[in-house]
Amino acid sequence: MLVKTGAVVLDVMPYAEASIIVKAYTETHGLQSFLVNGVRKQKARFANNLFQPLTLIEVVAYFKKQGGLHRVAEVSAAPPLVHIPYDTVKTTMALFLAEVLYRSVREEEANPELYNFIHHAVQMLDLHPETTSRFHLCFCLHLSRYLGFYPGGSYSGLSPYFDMKEGVFRESRPMHPYFLDYGLSERFHELLQLSLEDIHEIKMSADERKKLLQAIITYFELHHTQGFSIRSHEVLAELMA
Repeated sequence: MLVKTGAVVLDVMPYAEASIIVKAYTETHGLQSFLVNGVRKQKARFANNLFQPLTLIEVVAYFKKQGGLHRVAEVSAAPPLVHIPYDTVKTTMALFLAEVLYRSVREEEANPELYNFIHHAVQMLDLHPETTSRFHLCFCLHLSRYLGFYPGGSYSGLSPYFDMKEGVFRESRPMHPYFLDYGLSERFHELLQLSLEDIHEIKMSADERKKLLQAIITYFELHHTQGFSIRSHEVLAELMA
C-alpha cells in the first residue's frame, strides 16, 4: 500500500552497502522504520540532510501490512529546517531530543496529538533564538504527559519535595534517594507551568540546568516501562555549561 505521510526523523543506521534504515515518528502510523535505497552513493536520489535527527519530512512509502521495513519512494523536507543544521547548540540539542523520542516512544499507530506536539516543538527550536538553553528541559516534561507519567501536584511551602518515584510533590522527604529538594524542586515546578513558547521567561544557572537535566533523565528511567537509556545528554550538558 502506497502511503503519504508527514514524519519526524529520530534515528538513522547504515544498511547494506549504500542504503540506510530510518526510524521516524509519522503522522499516520506512529513510530515506523523505512528503507532508503542508495542514499549513501555519490549520486544519490535523496540528499543526506533529509535524514538528520529531528528533520521534518514528507515521505511516500510502500507500507507493509505486517510492519517491518517500508520502502521509500519519495521524500522531501516539510518544511526545511532553517537554523538547527547550522547552529552547534541547536544541532546537539536536536540529537538529544531525537534520542529521547527514539528511546521513549513506542506507539506504532497514529497519535495526532503527540505528532503535532513534536512537529511544533521542532519548529520552535529551529526558529526561535530565545528558546535554546532551557528548551530541552521543558520539552521532556511536556513529552511525559503523552507517555503517561506527567508529574502531579504542585510545589509549595507545604509540599517542597518532588518525589521522582511517585511523580508527585510531597510535604516530607521520601525514604528513597530519588527526590528533588527545595530550590531544585521549585525550578522543576516552574518548568511545568510554562509552554514551549514561554520558556524564555524562566532564568536559571548552568548548574541548575545540568542538575535538572539529570533529574529529568532519572525520572524517565524510573517511569518508562520498557527501559530508558541515553548518552547524548552528556555532550549537551558539557556544551551548555
